[in-house]
Amino acid sequence: MKSDIRLTELTENIFLFKNINMEGLESELHFLDHCATRSFEPGEILQSAASPLGGLAYIYRGTAAVLSDDSDKAVLLRSLSCGDVIGASTLYSEKRGYSTVIRADKKCSVFIIPEIQIKRIIAASPAAAENYIRHLTDKICFLNRKITAFTAGSAEAKLAVYLLGLPRDPGGAVTLPCSMSELADMLNMGRASLYRSFDSMTENGILVRKRKKIILLNEDALHNIF
Repeated sequence: MKSDIRLTELTENIFLFKNINMEGLESELHFLDHCATRSFEPGEILQSAASPLGGLAYIYRGTAAVLSDDSDKAVLLRSLSCGDVIGASTLYSEKRGYSTVIRADKKCSVFIIPEIQIKRIIAASPAAAENYIRHLTDKICFLNRKITAFTAGSAEAKLAVYLLGLPRDPGGAVTLPCSMSELADMLNMGRASLYRSFDSMTENGILVRKRKKIILLNEDALHNIF
């Protein structure tokens, strides 16, 4: 495997391998021999409907943007950074089309475990299968709450959902990937409502905003808003 990825890093960062004896699993399946790494320059497409990555892709360097499409008017849906994993939701899907586009923001390196190897791991390890089911269940539950917040929730609920979907830096802070005007449009609210929501969360000790950098002080309270 032409990569500097270590088994311990996979255990710590990829949900599928939580609490699993990676050395034993690799000794049995030798799946690392079939994995690969790829690097993308800023602006290059990591994944789209026309060019899927074909398995689970772990971002171990750089950042990427998830966009609504590949047009000039594409909406930024969320940002990805080191530690994020791509491809879990489509692994067993009969419909292989990807509705979003993932593009490198900075030089981005990913470690790819092919689909067939993921399925071998899940078949061989009940713990890995449980990790996969738990991951998708958590995603479904969070998505249901997001749908409720965006369709019938308050401005604060919409903002809370959005902030919780942003990647954290090593210090636990998030960075807005767009201007306040763009964020208001994305969340379908006025700028005044957006600023009031930030002010309310600040007054309640939930976060501190320093321009585009948001320090989340009480993530549990953020969850309780929606």
